[in-house]
Amino acid sequence: MLDWMPPRAVGPYEVLSVIGRGGIGTVYRARHRTTGEAVAVKLLGPPPACDPMAARRLAREFEALRGLDHPNVVRVYDAGVQEGYSYLAMELVEGLDLRSYLSPALDASPYNPGEVGGAPHPELDVWSDEPETESLLTPAFDLAPPAQGPEAIRDFAAMMEEPETGGSRGQERGPEVSPEKVRAAEVTQLAPEVLDGLNGSPRRARLIDAAGQVCDGLAHVHAHGIVHRDLKPSNIMVDDARRVRLMDFGLVKLDTDTAQLTQHGRVVGTYRYMAPEQARGEVVDHRADLYSLGVILFELLCGRPPFLSRRPAELWSDIISRPPAAPASINPGVDPGLARIALRLLAKDPRQRFQTAAEVGAALRGG
Repeated sequence: MLDWMPPRAVGPYEVLSVIGRGGIGTVYRARHRTTGEAVAVKLLGPPPACDPMAARRLAREFEALRGLDHPNVVRVYDAGVQEGYSYLAMELVEGLDLRSYLSPALDASPYNPGEVGGAPHPELDVWSDEPETESLLTPAFDLAPPAQGPEAIRDFAAMMEEPETGGSRGQERGPEVSPEKVRAAEVTQLAPEVLDGLNGSPRRARLIDAAGQVCDGLAHVHAHGIVHRDLKPSNIMVDDARRVRLMDFGLVKLDTDTAQLTQHGRVVGTYRYMAPEQARGEVVDHRADLYSLGVILFELLCGRPPFLSRRPAELWSDIISRPPAAPASINPGVDPGLARIALRLLAKDPRQRFQTAAEVGAALRGG
């Protein structure tokens, strides 16, 4: 339940309904009031619903993406502050997240994001990290003119003067998980019918195509000095034309950053998908995104991520020091070439991974 109600409109956009909730805000379906164009608007509530760090990261997300033009990277249009709400307007991508798109259920019928809802087996749904969605319409009220641009968001953040929120590595607590899901997570090998679905030829073709597009998008952002730092299945969308978009750059790191938004030794991102150097709170480069891609690829090949712990301290230790299992020990029918790519991406030492996203894309496509 939200403890604040968003405005009916921000800037030139009419807010319509909730799409989902991410790390630093809620994303709404919206419409440009003049052109009628459908967009997505990431909205941060007024204090104390958001903190200055979240607002600064929203401004930096806009600055990172506004100069990019690539078919596999979400486009941004506008940013600003209105009535205490910081907002970022971006391309509306309608479709499925990567995990749902690669559900074996899609092999049984033509791809239709309006009808297919995700993995049909509980074993494959245990690791879902998607936000809860709901429809929400709010009353309109008198609007003051918006302050537009990333500097307006930074000025607003400075006015809040609140400390950075979020715990350090040792203070984090894991989510509550039902015993049924814990038991499912501890299954070493999935049921035969699930494995058959994972290894089907149509799904393998979709996986290679989608992962190759992810690599194309990553190569583009990395070439512009951008590290995503929170790459995971829910931040990768596939539309009804099977085109992949990299989404949610809220934790982006830029080579040109003059201010350090993340303190050294502080961990940001999603534990299950972060590289060892990121988990240690060290400064990361583009190879951290390649490790995250390895976690995603391993999960898509095996039906589970490389490390299963639901307790942050144990998961952190596994990421830092424990080698992942051989994919064939979990999924005997796994494609050996794809398994080798995943394991190389999961190397603890960044120097032992693929060094560029383009290299990964070439390997996936057999180049």
